[in-house]
Amino acid sequence: MGIDTIRQIDRLDEQLGSRFLLTSLIQRRIQELIKGSPRLMEGGSPLRIALAEIEEGKIEIGEREEPVL
Repeated sequence: MGIDTIRQIDRLDEQLGSRFLLTSLIQRRIQELIKGSPRLMEGGSPLRIALAEIEEGKIEIGEREEPVL
């Protein structure tokens, strides 16, 4: 994981206000991508795609802390 990815995670942590919620959202989205869910953005690894989707507001935490597409 490069410094740019770490900075991106820090920005998203500030945006969401909770490292736990961010980690949960990233983990769930990566699992969805690995299982074949459509990508909402182009990118490399599932981690990079998930981070980009969150940063662009394409997925977010719903009421039950589940990704909303």
